[in-house]
Amino acid sequence: MLPHYIIDGYNLLHEIPSLKKLLSHDAAAAREQLIDMIARLTMKKKSRCTIVFDGAKPHAGNFPASNTPIHVAYSFPISADEKIREMIEKSKSRTSLVIVTSDHEILNFARVCSCTTHTSKYFRQLLFEEPDNGEEKEQMSLSKEQVKEWLKIFGEEKR
Repeated sequence: MLPHYIIDGYNLLHEIPSLKKLLSHDAAAAREQLIDMIARLTMKKKSRCTIVFDGAKPHAGNFPASNTPIHVAYSFPISADEKIREMIEKSKSRTSLVIVTSDHEILNFARVCSCTTHTSKYFRQLLFEEPDNGEEKEQMSLSKEQVKEWLKIFGEEKR
């Protein structure tokens, strides 16, 4: 079963300096940029994702296209933390859930429920990670002869 990420949207926004700054004067644009970043990652990792934002759904805004594996939820009238907790409780496949938040109480609850957990800070690193291309790794590995040649060039060859 595909991993299903459940992300506390505002926790993650506050971990990304450029989006945190944008959030202070244009919350809709900050949310949209975060959604775009996460959409690219979920497509790459072949996973599903629900981003939970505190508050009520805005009247306007760009929402993910129906062909993306992303769902955006707004928690009103409860907090995003409570909404995430409810989603965990209602899930029939908790082991496929990956909970992303900065809230330690929710992280602990998710662990007890057999979910995988990541802090927002850790997940931010995943968002900005360089693509892992297997071909690059193959091109970068050196044969024993190549290693000897480089050691010789740098004067490190054992004599």
